[in-house]
Amino acid sequence: MKFSVACNFDDALLDGLKPYPVYEVYGKLTSDYFGGGRPSFYLPEVNRAGLERYVRKAHEHGIGFNYLLNASAMGNTEYTREGQRRMEEMLEWLDGVGVDSVTVANIFFLRLIKKRYPRLKVRISSHRFTDNARKVRFWVENGADYIVVSEISVHREFKVLEAMRKAAGDVELQLIVNNWCRYDCAIAGNHAVTLSAASQTNNRGFPLDYCSLVCNQIRLNDPVNYIRANWIRPEDLHLYEDLGYENFKIVERNTPTQILIERVKAYSERRYDGNLLDLVQNYAYPEEKFGDRARDAYSYRRLIKYFIRPRQVNLFKFTKVMDFGKTASVLYPLRGPNPVTIDNRALDGFMERFKKEGCKDVDCESCRYCHKWAERAVHIDEDWRRRMSGIYEDLLGEIDSGSFWDPYIKTAKELASNVVGKVVGLRS
Repeated sequence: MKFSVACNFDDALLDGLKPYPVYEVYGKLTSDYFGGGRPSFYLPEVNRAGLERYVRKAHEHGIGFNYLLNASAMGNTEYTREGQRRMEEMLEWLDGVGVDSVTVANIFFLRLIKKRYPRLKVRISSHRFTDNARKVRFWVENGADYIVVSEISVHREFKVLEAMRKAAGDVELQLIVNNWCRYDCAIAGNHAVTLSAASQTNNRGFPLDYCSLVCNQIRLNDPVNYIRANWIRPEDLHLYEDLGYENFKIVERNTPTQILIERVKAYSERRYDGNLLDLVQNYAYPEEKFGDRARDAYSYRRLIKYFIRPRQVNLFKFTKVMDFGKTASVLYPLRGPNPVTIDNRALDGFMERFKKEGCKDVDCESCRYCHKWAERAVHIDEDWRRRMSGIYEDLLGEIDSGSFWDPYIKTAKELASNVVGKVVGLRS
């Protein structure tokens, strides 16, 4: 067993990881020419000097550093002279500061790096959705040193995982243990592209994570999606080790240090008694577990930097995003207990079915195996559920109708009309 752990660039993280089999941390600049798998507003603030220092400090702790160049799309700029110049400069710098490996989501980047920077090991991103032996062989034949298995589709397909492991030969396959994306998510590819753009320095779009809004509404309306997500419980790691998997990845990069260490501890000890969302949810982090660095990630300064863009969206409507962020604890820390709990002990025995058969040839609505477990293990505060349901309907309604981008004059007229209507109503 060995772990690759999300890097939040807190020095205390490296000290906290000492007792555990962590061989690397992974991360990237808050933004760069390439972009990556998460938006800048979601990532810890770090510049080149800070990253270089952290790579050096990680090495002092005997831990490697994996840099993420895992953009799913760059608008074809990689095939231009300017793009080539930018990429050469970035890779020269990464090689020079001692980064051990890079993660890519692009066949061109893989072949380019292997040819021009042979010291760097190259890993294939989960955003390439490698989910069968044929895809594994493709990446192996093109020189990949590691491959991250698809995060959305095969964690409970043991026959497929066994075939992938055999096809990989000496190339390591890495499993993300605590991702909670919906099983076989139909919009995962679209989501990966939008996330890439949101961390590219030359992108001028508004960083609205629309796919995440849609998926979270789906979870709320149909809680089975909490259960059939592709997480791996600490208690079930042995099932994957029996197939030859030993390289496990722990997310997320916006996670406070104390929580990251608690996640590593749980997976190292192969047991967790409590809310499974403590291990897999990528927001709603308890305020009391924030250090100074994590607290800055949820500051008003960051909110203004990334979201207050009056020429791109109607800021009167953006207040609905803030309402969502506060109620769901997405743009803000969680205060009080998590309104959603998944009793991890209630899931003991859940994996028994998957040892015998997978889900690729099954319609979930006909099977309903996961539905029964969701009824047993998932608990949602009803008051919170009602509030969130209304927030999703209102916010997504504004976005889908286009009113999220209404001219300010139109909004002002509507507000004035509403005020006049209320006054008339009171007088009558």
